[in-house]
Amino acid sequence: MSSFSVITLVKERKKQLSNLLDSVGRSTLKPQEVVVVWMEEDRIEQDEVEGIPIRQITVPEAKLPLAEARNLGFETASEAILVFLDVDCICSPNLFDSLIERASPHTIASASVRYLNEVPENGNYLQLKDEAVEHPKREAIACDEPVDRKKFWSLAFCIHRTTFNETGGFDENFLGYGAEDTDFAERFHYKGCQLVFSPEEVLHQYHTKYSPPVNHVKSICHNANYFAQQHNYLPMYSWLEAFEEMGLVKVDSDKHTVEFVREPSDQELKETRSEQPY
Repeated sequence: MSSFSVITLVKERKKQLSNLLDSVGRSTLKPQEVVVVWMEEDRIEQDEVEGIPIRQITVPEAKLPLAEARNLGFETASEAILVFLDVDCICSPNLFDSLIERASPHTIASASVRYLNEVPENGNYLQLKDEAVEHPKREAIACDEPVDRKKFWSLAFCIHRTTFNETGGFDENFLGYGAEDTDFAERFHYKGCQLVFSPEEVLHQYHTKYSPPVNHVKSICHNANYFAQQHNYLPMYSWLEAFEEMGLVKVDSDKHTVEFVREPSDQELKETRSEQPY
C-alpha cells in the first residue's frame, strides 16, 4: 500500500484536532505524517501521535484563508498521495485503506459523513459511531462509481499529488468561506478526473453554525461573484436566496451576480444560529 500524508486546517478547534489525531492514530493504515496548517498564531505541544510525526505550519496574517491553507498544506506535505481532512473529522479505522485503494491519478476519492451532536472526549470511532446521525435532507451517495463533481466536499478526500498539480490547487482568489470547493471540482472535472466515494465514513464533531451561514455573508458574496466569472453560474444558490429574503443581498440570476447589501443584525444572528449537528 502506498505511503501518504494527512493534511488538516485548524482555527481555534484544539479539542477537535486532538480527537482527529486520536482517530488517525487508531487507523489500520497509518500515514507517514500529519501536516497541521494553523489559520492563526497557535500550536499544540505534540509532535507525534502513535509514532506518526506531526508537522505544524502557520498561514501568515490569516483570517480564514481556506484555499491558501490547503495549498500550503499540499506544499508542505512530503508524500505523493494526500488525504485532506477537516479538523472536525473523526476517521473510521479503515478510512485510509479505503480511500487510497480508490484514488488514482485520474480519480479523487471521498467519504460520506455522519454527525455528532457534541465534541466527544476522544476520537474513538468505534465507540462513537452509533451516536452519529445522517443529514435528513442529504441523499446517500453511491459508492465505487463516478458521481457528480458537485458532490465534492473538501471535508475528507484523497488525491494524488500529480492530480492536485494538474488541477492547479485551490484558487486563492476565493477569500474566506464559500465556493472554493466547487471551483476545485469544476477544474478537476475539466481535466478529465472523476470523483468516487468510499463506503467508509467520517464522523463530524459538532460546532456552532448558522443556517443559512449569515456570519459569512460578505465572503460568500465575493466568492459567488468570482466563481460566476469563472464558470458562468452562481454557486451556493440556496444560501444566496435565503440571504436575499433576509435583505442581506440582491441576486441577479440572469447576470449571475450578487450584490452585498449589509451584515446581519445581532437578532438575525441569534435567530439563524442552529443547534442541529449538521
